[in-house]
Amino acid sequence: MTKMTLPVSFNEPTSLLQRNVEVVEYSDLLDKASTIESSTLRLVYVAAFAASEYASTVGRIAKPFNPLLGETFEYARPDKGYRCFVEQVSHHPPISALIAESSSWSYYGESNVKTKFLGRSFDIKHLGTWFCELYPDQGVKAKNGENKEMELYSWKKVNNSVIGIIVGNPTIDNYGDMHITNHTTGDSMKYTFKPRGWRASSAYEVKGEVFNAKGELKYTIGGHWNDKIYCKPANDKNAEKYLVWQATPRTEMMFHLTNFAATLNAPQKSLLPIVACTDTRLRPDQRAMENGEYDLASEEKNRVEEKQREARKQREIKGEVYSPEFFERSNHPVTGEEFWSYMGTYWKNRDAGKLKNYKDIF
Repeated sequence: MTKMTLPVSFNEPTSLLQRNVEVVEYSDLLDKASTIESSTLRLVYVAAFAASEYASTVGRIAKPFNPLLGETFEYARPDKGYRCFVEQVSHHPPISALIAESSSWSYYGESNVKTKFLGRSFDIKHLGTWFCELYPDQGVKAKNGENKEMELYSWKKVNNSVIGIIVGNPTIDNYGDMHITNHTTGDSMKYTFKPRGWRASSAYEVKGEVFNAKGELKYTIGGHWNDKIYCKPANDKNAEKYLVWQATPRTEMMFHLTNFAATLNAPQKSLLPIVACTDTRLRPDQRAMENGEYDLASEEKNRVEEKQREARKQREIKGEVYSPEFFERSNHPVTGEEFWSYMGTYWKNRDAGKLKNYKDIF
């Protein structure tokens, strides 16, 4: 469904670019991690952040809009001290590259998935690696007064599945193993997202174990990715589990959007005049759908998709290879993996007014 052209009635009024940004709803977990002395306990909070994004998938069975090639989305929260930027860097296969920045952490990676229709379910396997850089020196100083170095964590997201497509009520499930590595200290953990079974009690369950560089079990993690995650020290029989993360209560609204997701496409009067001309907020078909103008949304969706096809045809005729504007393919300096590296130019060019008419995709 990330490749197919479907009627607008299958969509919710958000873009896949905006869905990528939803991962930072619980950024306070990374803020907390940067203030903790123990590296294994820092990993507990990074792991909670990695799992927290799945809470937003509950009930979200409508399809986000497929981003157009070169489409972008920016999101800044001065009150929380971070900003995000996403660009659609490839159309075949569809890949979005994201960078989220804060003074105490950064989070970046690519949304690149392999999809498979299994008759009764639709499965999504995530191919891209996600990286989190933590800067503990911004949150806490070492006891001797020296700053701690940057820590790099990486992981791949677990599988997503939409079950009950043909018969019954469609339901989102997230399942599989997630391995999180601290490449700086050698600490690691394994998450297991349990597949949804026939019993309601088995739904949403997640368990994990955190090990130090010596392979010693330090913490166990457990709970439900749609609600709460708890942690317990592994070697203290008298220790009780304590709450690490809890999902924000949801207000019932159309398309089962979370309160956070519902704000992402808001047409802020102070922002629209200065965002890049490729920003999702300016996309006419998605905006029409949000305004309840479904016929117009369908017409505009067809128009912008045809415009994209024609642009691709012209590049092929001219022998041109498309290059993203703000990300480039590179090898990660720590892991050596290929990844989309942010070139650091978006906010500077945006503030200088250079992105108001730099590209015509809508």
